[in-house]
Amino acid sequence: MPAGPEIILTNARVHGADTGVSAVGIANGVITATGPDTEILQYRGENTEIIDCKGCALIPGIVDDHLHLFAAAAARMAADCRPAATPAVESVLSALRESQPRRDGWIRGYGYDDSPLGLGRHLTRHDLDTVARERPVRVEHRSGHACVMNGAGLAAAGIGRDTPDPPGGTIARDAHGEPTGLLLDMESWLRQRIATRVDAGEFRSAIRDLADALLSYGITAVTDAGADNGIDRWRAFEELLAEGAIPLRVNMMVGAGQLDELRREGFRYGDLSADGLLTLGPAKIMLTVSSGSMHPDFDTLCRIIAGAHDVGFPVAIHAVEREAVVASALALMDHPAPIGDDRIEHCGEGPPDVGELVAASGARVVTNTGFLHYDGERYRRTVASDLLPHLYAAGALDALGVRVSLGSDAPVVEPNPWAAMAAAVERRTAEGHALGGAGLPSVPHALSKHTGSHRIALGQPADLAVVQPDPLFTKPRLLPEIRSVLTVVAGKVVWRDGV
Repeated sequence: MPAGPEIILTNARVHGADTGVSAVGIANGVITATGPDTEILQYRGENTEIIDCKGCALIPGIVDDHLHLFAAAAARMAADCRPAATPAVESVLSALRESQPRRDGWIRGYGYDDSPLGLGRHLTRHDLDTVARERPVRVEHRSGHACVMNGAGLAAAGIGRDTPDPPGGTIARDAHGEPTGLLLDMESWLRQRIATRVDAGEFRSAIRDLADALLSYGITAVTDAGADNGIDRWRAFEELLAEGAIPLRVNMMVGAGQLDELRREGFRYGDLSADGLLTLGPAKIMLTVSSGSMHPDFDTLCRIIAGAHDVGFPVAIHAVEREAVVASALALMDHPAPIGDDRIEHCGEGPPDVGELVAASGARVVTNTGFLHYDGERYRRTVASDLLPHLYAAGALDALGVRVSLGSDAPVVEPNPWAAMAAAVERRTAEGHALGGAGLPSVPHALSKHTGSHRIALGQPADLAVVQPDPLFTKPRLLPEIRSVLTVVAGKVVWRDGV
């Protein structure tokens, strides 16, 4: 080990290390030594920072392999309409009335839940018209795949009685054919028609606040799964990373529809920027069945996959429902990736026959066991009993040999990886009720599904977290309480709380 490391972490329980290893040396963004305190401290230099971990666990940095950074930051700038904050329709409307319009003139809310454990129904344009008639109002559904607008909002989007449903989306209508205000799977369509102006300073504050929340869990890397990500989003990430607003590694998926744009600019899969913190990831494909039929259809799905593969990009297919997961697996069997990993995102419904197809496809599955923790009670009330044990079936898929990793899908739920790990092992709701099905065999195994390729070993990137309590000695039901006291990304301390 070269003399004078920049940082030496001492007095730590080093995850996965040999007995006696309690210190880690870091220089130039990588791990340069591991060993006993007395050995590693010999290499300290005049400017070396010595950090006493106070006996806490030192783990590889956690990877949230599927979330939406900009949407999660935007949610922090909107009225909180989640059931815990607004359990009834009138309380949702009160929260919206009390919120400040954004710079673009819209009143925004997020997180409403139409299930029996939420409002018991969808909001409507008529509900939101009581908040404002002249000013547009929009509230995002907890799933991230629906929203409700008032009359002014529908008018701003150009939606009326005669507006046809866009491909893959649905404009909900009443018995008279009038839009109710509920819009399903229309985010991309809306983004093309509604100009939004977000105050730059307010947004940077929100995204830095989000980044701090991620770092406080020990998360050091994320995959942004935006289906519309293109060159503009890439440039935005470069800027935010350069100024330190997002002190994490970011793997940016690119929307399949934006591949041509990026290719014309000379981009290729795996390209790096922002001193290696930003990576260009797979091509995102949205496969939905919310409109009553699968969109895109199977032949079109295969053409999109083949087109991405032809230009050197693996794909990441959004597939929640059984039909979508099956179609994804079958299509990927016929179109193996020439580079990298093809992925199936979510794999929400995975009974045994579906799991076997996924295993045969060779795809990696990025699933969301955090949903079982945060939304498990809603599933218990609304999902058929024979399907419940197979929701977000990380354990069953893992047992079949499928490469599984975990992602939060924030802002759909809180990006707490420890809650996701608890549910992956025990398959219980936050309230403690069992959902059935096969869990991952242990907490260390679950942790490996949330740390990607991060390891505490010589030459590895210094992406680390010091957490308490020690996850290896914590009962699964208590895992959601774990927090980081020190988070290191690329050899730099970016979060500190107590050490």
